[in-house]
Amino acid sequence: MVKKVAVVTGANRGIGYQVARQLLYDFPGDVIVTGRNTAKGQRACQQLKAQGLKPVWHELDVTQSASIRMFVDFIRENYGGIDVLVNNAGTVFDKDSPLSMYRQAELTIQTNFKGTLNLCRYFMPLLRPHSRVVVVSSELGKLSSLGKELRKTIDLDKVTMYELDKLADKYLAAVQAKVWSDYGWPDRILESVSVLENALVYALARDLKNDQRRNIIVNACCPGWTATEQMQTHLDEKGCLGGVEARSPAEAAADIVRLALLPYGTSSPNGDTVYKREIINIRD
Repeated sequence: MVKKVAVVTGANRGIGYQVARQLLYDFPGDVIVTGRNTAKGQRACQQLKAQGLKPVWHELDVTQSASIRMFVDFIRENYGGIDVLVNNAGTVFDKDSPLSMYRQAELTIQTNFKGTLNLCRYFMPLLRPHSRVVVVSSELGKLSSLGKELRKTIDLDKVTMYELDKLADKYLAAVQAKVWSDYGWPDRILESVSVLENALVYALARDLKNDQRRNIIVNACCPGWTATEQMQTHLDEKGCLGGVEARSPAEAAADIVRLALLPYGTSSPNGDTVYKREIINIRD
């Protein structure tokens, strides 16, 4: 009998850790905890094991193609395919980070967008029938946040992974030249990167709808403002951001896990961006 397997990236802490923890309770197969720091990853796994759970650890740096290929080889050799892929690895900078906007944008694009894109590209051939892919993104990533001319370059019904990849490069070039707003990009890095991520999710789901493997579902999930270690400098003394109380990592993870465990035969949501279990219209 083929053993089921779920993979969670960036799972050594915060939301990713809670996603892995909840999957270990509810997913009928192995759950692989991944991250780029082996010491932190193994420490997280020890914490999970102390709770009576049985995680599998594997190092994975989504920004490095060699690391992705090694992990794909591990999956192919030990499982032959994959049933759940949660793309949680991402970068959030301190509110007063000394890094330039370009360096922050570059690292965010490399991890949040290109890392997700490359991981999905490598894993697409290994997705089994009824598999589920979830990309942790943001509901801020709507096409309406782009300038009119830039918006025309992202036709959700036609745009390809390659085109989105090149558009990410153009965004970085515009940030480096300090002319991003002239080209229609938002001021917030998270907003710009999330547009690309959400469009990628739509394109992946669109291309997989008629796949012979049947019922492969791809969605983006916005965890909302969450009280993680990475977000601490953005929250006020009451644990709020913009007057909105931050969610706990476990609460945010529950929404992601729900999408990761959508039952067989589910047709919706698919290709959507979901926030607090509501589908967000990213076209607006």
